[in-house]
Amino acid sequence: MNKWKVTLGIIAVLILSTGYGSVSAQAERQIQFNFKEIGISSKQVITENTTFVPLKSLADAMGYTLSWDQQSKTAKLVRPEREVIFTTGTVKTKVNEAVVNLTKSPRIIKGSVYVPLVSVVSALGGKTGLNKTDGVIQIVDEARLVSASVDGRSYWISQKNGDLYYRATSAGKPVIIGQLPFKESAYNYAFEVKKIVNGTDLLQLTDNHYAMFTDFNSSYQVLVNAGTILKQMNYQYMNAAYPHAPQVPSTQLYMTDGKNVQYITKDGDLGKLFEMEKLTGATGDFIVEYASEDVALIRLLDTTHLYLVYSSSEEIINLSEQLITSEDRKEWDRVNDGRDPYVLTRMLVLKGRKGNVLTFTYTPILEEKAKTVTFTLQSK
Repeated sequence: MNKWKVTLGIIAVLILSTGYGSVSAQAERQIQFNFKEIGISSKQVITENTTFVPLKSLADAMGYTLSWDQQSKTAKLVRPEREVIFTTGTVKTKVNEAVVNLTKSPRIIKGSVYVPLVSVVSALGGKTGLNKTDGVIQIVDEARLVSASVDGRSYWISQKNGDLYYRATSAGKPVIIGQLPFKESAYNYAFEVKKIVNGTDLLQLTDNHYAMFTDFNSSYQVLVNAGTILKQMNYQYMNAAYPHAPQVPSTQLYMTDGKNVQYITKDGDLGKLFEMEKLTGATGDFIVEYASEDVALIRLLDTTHLYLVYSSSEEIINLSEQLITSEDRKEWDRVNDGRDPYVLTRMLVLKGRKGNVLTFTYTPILEEKAKTVTFTLQSK
């Protein structure tokens, strides 16, 4: 059963009202959002027999953009199909132009706008309840929207069906511009927008989580210009969990679907497309471990082989074969299992770059001491 669709009755929830009925209102309780801790519990303030929470924290969790008018002390929250306006000092609130009353008025506490949890969650389209078994206050929001903004442009993605919305300015309304091939998940995705240039943005919706000795990785990427989708790519893969070596930060924007890597130019256009199966002659899932304007390092998950691709010529070099000695490679090729956590901790990894010199380390299968090797890039 999908826990996002579990009703409050099934989880033995007591619906909360002002003062929480027979529940003690003075004891601070853990507050979860869609069954996850979001850091709002420590920020709650209990006064007048009511739990107040920061409006900004609640808006972020429920996928709203928030604008604040200092003169009128008014907060405007927007997400697809819903606009809510709160004003400090009054219980009257607008929800899509309809007036509703909160149980208590929003107020300024510690320099931030605080709102009564239960009635504001309701105004924002969610439900609030108390799990009598563990005493956790549960906020349930079935819309599961995430939002991100840059330079006045805002985007929303539904974690239920992948609907993608766009708003050009803070005065506009969200409009749907596409849909991601999204499969509903119990995990919350992180949403990030990277501004490129001339109104072109790269949207990235990502989830990396651990379960049952396995690392699960998912990513949806969308390149958008002025509300028009230029390209979408997505990948999902899983691998044995292992301690990851720190990666050298990439300096080149790219998109990938696990088979291909698409560079994005500084002008926001689509650049080089590297078809990895075609270039390597190997089949399977690939991940990008480093990307710069001149080269990319891309690993084949099935064997952990690390490939270097020159972006200008598309020349490709199997660094695992070139930098791991032939003697060390005998045992490596015999094992040949990129899903083994023992092998994963020993594979060839980039440790640093200085000019054209790339420094790597690897640990032979039957040894404990890591070896350091270098590769000098050729001018292309």
